Amino acid sequence: MRTARKTVTAAAAGLLVAAGACLPAALGTGPASSIASTPSGQWQPVASAPAPVVNPLKGFMPFAPDDGSAPPSASDGLGYTMEWTYIPVSSVVTGYHAYDFSALEARLNQIGQRGHQTVFRFYLDYPGRPTGVPQYLIDQGIDTSRTYTVFDNNKISFSPDYNDSRVQDMILDFVRALGQKYDGDARIGFITAGLIGFWGENHTWPMNGETSADNPKGENWMPAQDFQDRLVAAWDDAFNTTAVQYREPSAATKAHGMGYHDDSFAYSTLDNVDWHFMSHMKAEHEEDAWQHAPIGGEVYPPLQTCIFSQPLNCPGADAEKAQGRNFDMDASLDATHATWLMNHKAFSEGYTGADLERAKTANARMGYVLSATRARASVSEPASGGTATRTVSVEAEIANSGLAPFYADWPLEFALLDPSGAVVGTQRAGGVLPTIQPGASATARADITVPAEAGDLAVTMRVVNPLPGGAPVAFANEGMGTRLEGALTLPLAVSTLQTGPAPSPSASPDPAGTATQAPADPGAPTAVPTAGTKASHLANTGSLTVPLIIAAAVAGTVGVLLVRRKR
Repeated sequence: MRTARKTVTAAAAGLLVAAGACLPAALGTGPASSIASTPSGQWQPVASAPAPVVNPLKGFMPFAPDDGSAPPSASDGLGYTMEWTYIPVSSVVTGYHAYDFSALEARLNQIGQRGHQTVFRFYLDYPGRPTGVPQYLIDQGIDTSRTYTVFDNNKISFSPDYNDSRVQDMILDFVRALGQKYDGDARIGFITAGLIGFWGENHTWPMNGETSADNPKGENWMPAQDFQDRLVAAWDDAFNTTAVQYREPSAATKAHGMGYHDDSFAYSTLDNVDWHFMSHMKAEHEEDAWQHAPIGGEVYPPLQTCIFSQPLNCPGADAEKAQGRNFDMDASLDATHATWLMNHKAFSEGYTGADLERAKTANARMGYVLSATRARASVSEPASGGTATRTVSVEAEIANSGLAPFYADWPLEFALLDPSGAVVGTQRAGGVLPTIQPGASATARADITVPAEAGDLAVTMRVVNPLPGGAPVAFANEGMGTRLEGALTLPLAVSTLQTGPAPSPSASPDPAGTATQAPADPGAPTAVPTAGTKASHLANTGSLTVPLIIAAAVAGTVGVLLVRRKR
């Protein structure tokens, strides 16, 4: 359910990093003192830049080849950070409640080694492919007679009886086992729930209970609603960190806070026809689900090569538009707030000229667009009798001008660099990014202890991608990667040889007059919603009105309170 849950982690999680550890290499483009000295505790504006075309956990993606070979090459500035794959359940389920995840491991590792996260779906029935039903169920004599010829299947695959208790038991236990092993795995970007129906898309149309030429008996091959609801609950129970997405909303998906995917994106997305994606979303009052859960899908395959042409040159577009099909990428992005889309031909065939530029603009628009708007820093006064260390307090205000939140709780990491470019101290802050809705901002803070004689220091900030070798998150700011690879250089220069009053966590100007409650530990670094953060948005993400994170650096340890939503 959509309730807030608090999880406490400690220093063992590595939230306070020793100097230089687990950081990208310093670029050493100049001494820190080359940045003009900034007044202690005073906000400094951070120069903006256009939205990055490519960033992790968002944008278009290709299909990863089944044979493990490399996917199509990114070119001309339209890149990708995720890859899509389908996986048959039979490759993992080897017997009753028995599992071998080596096939999934191979896929995740192959894609992860390219620095990409994987988006996947498991299937039991994929038209035109051998069945994905585990062999032990077939050996037990489950019904295999539901073969079909639609979707070019030619009776190759079959639709299992989803109301068979043996099939249902297998599905529910498989979801449990999958979540137990992979929830929160850094190699996974998103999961589409799958399992039921053709391609695992949670539909068996035209075998949907309506009489037609393809379904003369009016059969309905979908499971009873009770089992569908139990399956939604099973996905929710199994995955608390990794986002799970469904094809269509229902009372159960709404109650469990699921995300969604539109697999005919820009074709039947808008709500002008009652069976289109947004019509279903509005019928369940889920048109704002994007505020707490991701929206994804696939650009309708026949549109992938032509959707960015102007004038539109998709074959048959005029006739299909007359029947209500959309052919509108921009309006579909605006309506859904989509974060990612499969678009294989964008890379296998590619775009050129103005079409390429429009594709790059759409890629940049999807999901989040993060930028630092201002930053400040100060150095603590020495303790009575002198001290061998100083505490540098850093704050940065981060805004989101994209279509959707940054859903993953990837931590921010602040780093201090000496004039040679060496990292002398870092601290991470979690729980900030998922709270920043489009049009809003939040302030992240870190208190970093460094040697008193460290001297002049530059300040950088980065988002930590937990995937080893994963693509860095680029802010829409000037200064990305200038001093530290994958990090934004903030317009701050501090010296441990000069001290000043540390900024109060609540000292940020607040034109709206919004009060913020003091953290549980008054001396701890905080990230506080700033003016412009909408209370309704915070409520929808399960966030609290108290500071969003509490990090305490005491004798080399850090404790972090992460506030997150339980679906």
